[in-house]
Amino acid sequence: MSLDFTENIVVGRRQNDLKKYKEKATGYIGKVVVSGGDNPILGKKVLMDLSRSHVMIICGKRGGGKSYTLSVVMEEFAKQPFEIKDRLSVIVIDTVGIFWTMKYPNKEVPQKVLDKWNLTPEGIKIRNLIPFGKKEFYTEKEIPFDAPFSIRTSQVDLEDWLALFRLTWRDPESSLLSRTIENLKLKLGNLYDIDDIITLSKKDIETTKETIDSLTNRLRVAKTWGLFSKSGTTMKEFAKSGTITTIDVSTYKQAIGMESVQELIVGLLGKKLYEERMLYRKEEEKSLLEGKNKTSEMPIVWMVIDEAHMFMPQDRPSMALDVLLQWIRVGRQPGLSLILATQRPNKLHSETISQCDLFLSMRMTAQEDIQAVSSIRPSYLHVPMDKYYAQMPKEQGYAIMIDDNSEKVMLLKIRPRTTWDGGKTANVFSD
Repeated sequence: MSLDFTENIVVGRRQNDLKKYKEKATGYIGKVVVSGGDNPILGKKVLMDLSRSHVMIICGKRGGGKSYTLSVVMEEFAKQPFEIKDRLSVIVIDTVGIFWTMKYPNKEVPQKVLDKWNLTPEGIKIRNLIPFGKKEFYTEKEIPFDAPFSIRTSQVDLEDWLALFRLTWRDPESSLLSRTIENLKLKLGNLYDIDDIITLSKKDIETTKETIDSLTNRLRVAKTWGLFSKSGTTMKEFAKSGTITTIDVSTYKQAIGMESVQELIVGLLGKKLYEERMLYRKEEEKSLLEGKNKTSEMPIVWMVIDEAHMFMPQDRPSMALDVLLQWIRVGRQPGLSLILATQRPNKLHSETISQCDLFLSMRMTAQEDIQAVSSIRPSYLHVPMDKYYAQMPKEQGYAIMIDDNSEKVMLLKIRPRTTWDGGKTANVFSD
């Protein structure tokens, strides 16, 4: 593929789009390495396409720069001109609670270093949403947030409740919960909360007190998660045009089994966003047929997921897996993109790796992880992945990029962040 249409290297962009739009709606993520050694020489800028649907995987071992690279990509979304940014919505699943610091400029990188990349320290506009029941925790710790979010209780399917509560269909609590939810929907429609489920389940004459108490205790625990409400946050509120929204789910790591709550949040978000984008995509096509601009009330959605192997595991069920696989298989048409970061590619579902069109990997040393990413080896990759890793500089920030769109493989250095890095490794020093 010729890159004569631009002076830089654009990854993820089709040749006809490159010819028509050149570098419009791309993000500056780094520079290509033109020579190796202890002091690698850097060449052209590497720009990433942000205009079309992509499945991108970013991997590397712990502390290798995955979250850092996610932040660089997010910065580029924020820098797009209004006419591009207004058609995009970026939703970030923040499993560690580190991306809220991107509101502040990066004062740790010397200006002389940023000058080499034509960058200046600056924060970006980012909207940090937290579970509505955790407001007191964030306020007490003085952690900034913009607004709370909640999930409408009626949107949680019975199968999701059973998965959350570690129940099977053989358990008597499952039958009680099924009858209760069915009766609630007949009486109240979709406007009910956990207290309503508890109240009605206690009136069930077909069930023993022991079973009612068992289900009630589970529901009371779910209420303490501070996640469910009668109305819930709408998908339009999650997927705001021209906005980068972080969904902070980090507090759910504080208790055993809370990974299921994170899965539920991602699974429900993914399902509802998919359904709504499919509807609005039809509206966009109708506008085109009528000779109008391709616009709708709901923007194209990029979902960014850190620790993606938690949500798309290879070796166990997950409430988010089927939904995210649907994004991967058919998300291109409605305009749904995924950026998945993981330190354990061998734990990530194999279809995720095989279907990605943009693959970026920092240096890896674990053989099982190298074997996992080697499975994506396309016909145009003539050198085994382990040899690429062996040739990579050991300094942090270098990565292999495989672009299935242009069938290019390159070594690049990720550019410095302009925003404050909240994911740095902790140490004992106070400065």
